Amino acid sequence: MNLVAVDMEALIETISHVDDNLGKSYLDSVTGEVIYIPTEVSLALENGTLEENTFDNWLKEFVNVATLINEDKANRYLITPLIDDDFYIKAMKEYVKTKISNSDLKLELTEALKSNEPTKKFKHILMDKQNTMDVCEDDECTTDEYYKYEDHCINEFIIEWLKSNRIELKYLN
Repeated sequence: MNLVAVDMEALIETISHVDDNLGKSYLDSVTGEVIYIPTEVSLALENGTLEENTFDNWLKEFVNVATLINEDKANRYLITPLIDDDFYIKAMKEYVKTKISNSDLKLELTEALKSNEPTKKFKHILMDKQNTMDVCEDDECTTDEYYKYEDHCINEFIIEWLKSNRIELKYLN
């Protein structure tokens, strides 16, 4: 295992961002830096048309980094995974199963997760219940408590991904 000081805040943000049409992110497995490459630059690299003078000024800074990543033979730069909706729904189901003790609330949240908009309905129920605290025990149905749980799940996902790439965190920020 390599001990690396990973920029966890940047890694969490890039992994949690579901829309990969904007670009790709990489983790420098030596420095722990998260590197973002916009789609225009990635596509030009894939098509073999990557030349600095073909981009707007703001994109030019990404050309050298994209070339460096493309020529990486030592697997120093790891493309970061994206957390999809299934991950969040699984976290919500686990939250209901392990953290919610009120049977009516548990049933309501479980039904919400079967709907067409499970994430939206789940969070709306928590927000509504948060305002009527007589239903909640130990703040179990506050959105803050759910988001703490979700953050914990994301951290665990990242730590497992890092381990699978033989990286151990030097410290957490």
